[in-house]
Amino acid sequence: MKNIICLLFCAVTLTLNLSAQRLKAVDDSQNAGKVEWLNRSENVAKTPFGVPVTKEFYVKNISRENLMILQVRSVCSCVSAEWSQEPVEPGKTGTIKVTYDAQKEGDFYKIVMVSTNFDPNQTVPLALIGKVDKSQEASAKQ
Repeated sequence: MKNIICLLFCAVTLTLNLSAQRLKAVDDSQNAGKVEWLNRSENVAKTPFGVPVTKEFYVKNISRENLMILQVRSVCSCVSAEWSQEPVEPGKTGTIKVTYDAQKEGDFYKIVMVSTNFDPNQTVPLALIGKVDKSQEASAKQ
C-alpha cells in the first residue's frame, strides 16, 4: 500500500512540474494589445554538445508609443540574451537573441523573462527548447 501511495505521489508531482514549465498561450500582461510576440518558443531540436545555440525572438510594437525592452533575464547562467537598447517604434519589430551554452547533455527547456516599458512589473516568458546530443560533439567541432 505504501508503494502505491508513493508511486501515485510521484506521478502527481511529475505531472505538476511538467505543466508548470509550459508557456501560457496568451500574454495576459499589460503588453497585450500593444505588443505582438511573433514567436514565444523556439525548438532547436538536436544540437551538438558544447556548441552554443542561438535563436532569435521577435516582438512587434503594435501600439502608438515606443516600445522599450527593459530587461531580459534567466535564472540559469547557461543562458544569455542580447537585445537592442533602442526603442522599437510603432509598427516596427525588435529582436531578442537568446543563447544556450549546450554544456549539459540531454533535453533542455530554458526560459528567459522579458520586461517592457508597457508592463515593467510583469514579465513575459520566452522558451528555448531542444536536446543536446553528446554523440554529435566530435563531428560538430571538425
